[in-house]
This record gives sequence, structure tokens and C-alpha cells, in this order.
Amino acid sequence: MIREIKYRYCLDKDTDELLFIGELNKKTRYDHKYKCLECGQDMEVNMGQVRRPYFSHVSGCACDGESYLHKLAKRRIRMKFEDSDSFNVVFVRDISCSESDSCVLKKDFGCGFHDERIVHDLKSWNNKPLYDCCQEEEPCGGFKPDLLLTSKVRPELPPLFIEVFKTHKSTDDKINSNYKIIETRQIKSEEDIDDIIEQGFVENENCKFFNFVPKIAKRRKTDVDVTRVIIYPGGKTRFLSHGEVKCGMMNIKYDPKSLCEFNVQSFPHLHKGTSSVYILLPSQVALDWAVKKGMSIRNCMLCDSYRYNDSYSRYMCIKYKVLGDSFKFPNQYSAQECKEFRYSSILSNCTLADLQKLGTEVIEQK
Repeated sequence: MIREIKYRYCLDKDTDELLFIGELNKKTRYDHKYKCLECGQDMEVNMGQVRRPYFSHVSGCACDGESYLHKLAKRRIRMKFEDSDSFNVVFVRDISCSESDSCVLKKDFGCGFHDERIVHDLKSWNNKPLYDCCQEEEPCGGFKPDLLLTSKVRPELPPLFIEVFKTHKSTDDKINSNYKIIETRQIKSEEDIDDIIEQGFVENENCKFFNFVPKIAKRRKTDVDVTRVIIYPGGKTRFLSHGEVKCGMMNIKYDPKSLCEFNVQSFPHLHKGTSSVYILLPSQVALDWAVKKGMSIRNCMLCDSYRYNDSYSRYMCIKYKVLGDSFKFPNQYSAQECKEFRYSSILSNCTLADLQKLGTEVIEQK
């Protein structure tokens, strides 16, 4: 088993240029003299037949690997910033739907996009230059960040700190200073640094952001399942809740033969007064809505005797002993000829304004 190689990088002894072992071969290995990035001692190239190539100290003593990783991270991030036209920062945020403030169905599905990746560039924004200077250990505002980003072309731009977390996180004083701070996750290996160089800074994956307030535009959500109740002439209903209707179809009728259609919360809770809460069926909300708009509908779900029974785990008619066993679990049309039909007292006390808090009527645009 090949053991983990500690040093893939070192410095050219004459130029201080950062060297990567993968860029050398058995011929070019002799083109440089090598020294350790951390302690400055002489290093040599090891290229065997089994192990991956690596640098090691000539003296055989190993310096502090933690300090090596900290210095390497600072050096490589600075080089990436200086040598590239862009340096991405990726915010991972929840984005609200543009309709979320007015949508009565947001209780069902949250009205938004979760863990959306919003890419910004540290070097420019909307074709305007941002940061163009990156310095190591440069004092600023009473602090000495690992890397300090500033702008020569826009000196009024507030500085930005990049902190490499190896053994110590950013202090509370630094975080509360209101300087924008990018703090890497704990650097445990050279591969952690590779990830930052390849992806940029990605929130919650390889870094944290402090004191950033990115401008994130809301977007319209159109692909979330919506509960739809369709009412047909005669009062029969059809219940859709398995993806037949999406929120982008809120004002599009599903069935041209329907009398009316309603989008309703999946579990509508009717609040009356300060303490009374009634759990309704979506179909009850739609039917009562239609009645209150002047439609003549008689349906068992509108009856006071239509109750949920825990023993049967379903709705039933509590007057079935008077009406006969065929009414125990009535169909929707049973109410048409039922002599015991009484309009629900709960729904009678419900106003149209109450119902409009639980759903929307489908009104197609002309």
C-alpha cells in the first residue's frame, strides 16, 4: 500500500518559485535546487518505481507539516488569484419564489429553491473590476489576515480577508469587525487545497463566508405539485395531488368540462377566533367556496354528519343507523336525496375571506 506523501510542493532555492512534483521528470529534476516551503532546509526529489514522486528533506528531518500546509494554502490561493482572469466564490443559499409573499399555498411546499449555487467573481462584477491585489500577512484595520484582497483601480472598495483555517479559526473580534471574510474549512491535506484551487470558494463545502450580503434575485417556482380540487356539474368532485398539476399551472384549468376548480392547501387548517382550529378536507374548502359564490351544490362532504372515524380510519356518516347501512360510507351523490342532510356548522361559520386564506380559485386569463 502506497503511504500518503507529505510533500508535493517545495520552493526553488534560487528563485523562490513554487514547484510541483508532478511537473518534474527524471531529466528536469536536476534543473533546480530545492528548499522546504516551511523550514527552508534543502530538499531532494524522490522518484522510485513503486511510490509516487515526492520531495523530502536532505537531512532526513521533517519540519512541522501543519505549518507547511498553512503556508502552501496561502501561496497557492494567492498564485491562483494573480494568475487567473477570475476567481469564483459560490454562495449556496435558499432562494424564495418571487410569488412567495402572496402565495397562500407556500405552507405546502416552501415556495423556493433549496441549496442553489450562486456564482460570483472576486475579480469583477457586472463588467466592473473588483479586487486586483492579493497580499500575504498584510496588516489591515488592526488585523493581519492570511490574505488581504484590495483594489488599486477602486481604492474605495472595502478590503476582503481570506483566512486559512489550519489550527485556529477566525476570532470573534475579527468576525464582528464587519470586514468580509472567507474562511477555509480546516486544511488537513494538500487535496483540500486542490479543491479550493479547482472550484474556488464554495460555501459550506470548502469555506464559510462572514459579513457577506449577496444580492440574490427571487425566481418564479413553477414545478411544485399543487393540490387541485375539481368540481363538476351536480356537485361531484375530483381530487388531484400526485403531480397532475404544478404551481406554474395555478390559473390553468385541468378539465375543460369542470364547473370550477380550486388550488387548496394539502392540509387546510381553519382558524376561528383565538383558540378554535378546524382541520378541513381540501374538497370541503372547494365545495364550500363554490356554494358561497352562489352555486347550488349538495354533497356529503358539506354535511354536518360527515365525520372522521378513528376506528375505521376514514370518513363516514354518523346518521347511517337512521338512514340505513348503505349510507355508512356514502358516495358524493348520497346527499342529493338524503333527508338528514344539514349543512356543516363549521363551514356555515366560515366566510369567503377565510377560504381565500386556504387556497385560490382557478380563474383563467382571457
